[in-house]
Amino acid sequence: MVEQDTKHGSIYVYGCGTPIRQNVLEAIASGSGAIDIFNEEYPKYRGGISIIWGLMRGAKELMAQTTAAGFDYYQIDNAYFGRETYFRLTKNGTQLSNLLRRDEARYKDQFSKCALRLSTWKKKRGEKILICTSSPFLYEFYNTSIDVWLDKTVPIIKKYTQRPIAIREKQLGNIEHDLSNSWILVTHSSASALDALLYGLPVVTTEPCAASPMSTLISEIERPRITANRASLFASLAWGQYTLEEMKNGFAWKIVNEIKKNV
Repeated sequence: MVEQDTKHGSIYVYGCGTPIRQNVLEAIASGSGAIDIFNEEYPKYRGGISIIWGLMRGAKELMAQTTAAGFDYYQIDNAYFGRETYFRLTKNGTQLSNLLRRDEARYKDQFSKCALRLSTWKKKRGEKILICTSSPFLYEFYNTSIDVWLDKTVPIIKKYTQRPIAIREKQLGNIEHDLSNSWILVTHSSASALDALLYGLPVVTTEPCAASPMSTLISEIERPRITANRASLFASLAWGQYTLEEMKNGFAWKIVNEIKKNV
C-alpha cells in the first residue's frame, strides 16, 4: 500500500452503491493509500481527497463537496476501450478530454490484448446522421435529459444538413451495422464516439469527453474531420486507464497525478 500523504488530506474511496466493483475499489484504495472504503448509496463526505466510482447515487454531490473543501477528487469508471480489463481513473473530472502527448506503445499493447483495431478513415460513407444517446444518468449528471438534449441538438443539425437523421438508443445491439450506414455520429458524450473513431467514422460531441479532440463542429457536419491522427488520441487515453494490478501497486495513482489537467 502507498503511504498516506496526510499534508494533502486523507484519502477515502466511495463506491456509491456499486454492486459489482468492490475489487476495483479495493485495488485503488491499496494503490492510493486510502484510509477506508465506503460503498453505501449517497455517502456522507468524510473530508479530504475523494476517489469516487461512477456518476450515480451521490457521486456528483461528493465531487462538489470535495472541490468546495479545497481537495482533489478522482473518478473511477469503466474503460474508454477494453472494458473489464481496464478501468479509467480521472483527476478532477469524469473523462480525459484534453489530448496528452504520449508514445503509442501502451495503446498498441492494450489494443493487442483486447483484440481491437484502428481501421482506416471511411472516405465512402453512408447517408444518414447517426445520433447516439447516452444513459439517462449521464444527462442527469449534466443537469439535462435525453429529450432536452435532442430537442436542442436536432434543429441545429438540420440547420447545416438535409441528410436523414437516425437516433440510436444506448446499448441497442451491435453498433457496427449502424456505423456502416452513416455519414457521421453525433452524441452528447457517449463512448459510442470512440467506437465510431475506431471504425473510421467522424464524430460530433456536444460536451467535453474522451472523443472531443477529434470532434467535428456541427456547423462543419458536411465537411467532417477525417485527417486527424486518431492514434494520438488512443495513445493519450491508454494512459488514463489501468488494470487492477496497476491500480493496486500504485502505478495508476502515480501516473494520474502527473497529469496536470483533466476535464
